[in-house]
Amino acid sequence: MNSEILQKIESYVQDGDSCFGTGDWGGAKVGYLRALEEYQTAEKEGIQIITPEDQKLCADITAKISRSDVKLAAVHADRGESFLKAKEYAQAVDELEEAITLAPENEIEFLEKVKVLLDKAQLKNRDKGVFSRIDPIVKKADDLKEDGNYAEAALEYTEALKISAGLPEEHRYRIYIQEAMTECRRALVRPYLAKVNQAKNAGKFKSAYKILLKAMVLVDEKDSIYQAFLERIVNELKANLPADEAEEMDDSEMAEDWNEAMKEYEEALSLYSSYTAVDPLAPVYCDSNRYEDRFIASRRKLGALYFLRAEKLSERAELTKALKNYKEALKLFPKADSDFHKAFQRIKQLRGKLAAAHA
Repeated sequence: MNSEILQKIESYVQDGDSCFGTGDWGGAKVGYLRALEEYQTAEKEGIQIITPEDQKLCADITAKISRSDVKLAAVHADRGESFLKAKEYAQAVDELEEAITLAPENEIEFLEKVKVLLDKAQLKNRDKGVFSRIDPIVKKADDLKEDGNYAEAALEYTEALKISAGLPEEHRYRIYIQEAMTECRRALVRPYLAKVNQAKNAGKFKSAYKILLKAMVLVDEKDSIYQAFLERIVNELKANLPADEAEEMDDSEMAEDWNEAMKEYEEALSLYSSYTAVDPLAPVYCDSNRYEDRFIASRRKLGALYFLRAEKLSERAELTKALKNYKEALKLFPKADSDFHKAFQRIKQLRGKLAAAHA
């Protein structure tokens, strides 16, 4: 290698050594990298045959870069630990990841220590990110629950649970939200239980049974205690029903589609009926219910299930039962819907058939 290039390389190495001696590990690495770059350029361009002495110089520069990396890795690790203690988790993750990148593979003890810190920082950073997203939602839900708006609160808690889906089930955020939502669900069920008790005391077991089935779809699916409590009441009511009636109601009301539709309808009804405009900036003439579209959609969905059931009953020539279900569908469809007019026509047809059958 010619003397001019060699002098330039040695100058960069001296700059690096000077910085290393003062503890400027970053400056030292920059000097060594520049020296290495000059060497590699000379080697690539074939300016002069690389001698064994030149190769030793290159090895020395590479070793000095490694020593600088060890020092830099320690600095980044210390910074990362400091950020972690200060609860600046994003910065801690960045510093600790850089420490791991810089540390040589043979620094096993160091890497293991930093990895533990990095795992903790990543976990905390994830929790902080999730918390920043769900905290406003949970606070809103808490306020709604405090005011007795349990349906709206349950919806907000459900949204918070969706956002926190990446957290472990036993995480305190999820436990709090789950317990709060369970409480809201139970509050929604209590009025139904009062109606069930009234119907039961009046000897109207079928009516009580139907009310209770509606209540059961509102219970949180993870609330096994309340589910068992309602199941016990269901069994008590079923014991007072004819076997064929209980079986028929189980087949229809407890089907998955019916469960979902009934749940949506009951939630939408509760929201629609309890809505009040509280925005002080809203114009005085604005009295529309912001849950109206949702309520109509839930009615339409439930009406479609009644209509479908009526169609099947009609095909089996169970005309009286079919007529009853068409009427239920008619109550739920908006009058402007084509399905409303279709159900109305079916009712007229069935009434004609039933009249002819009894003539």
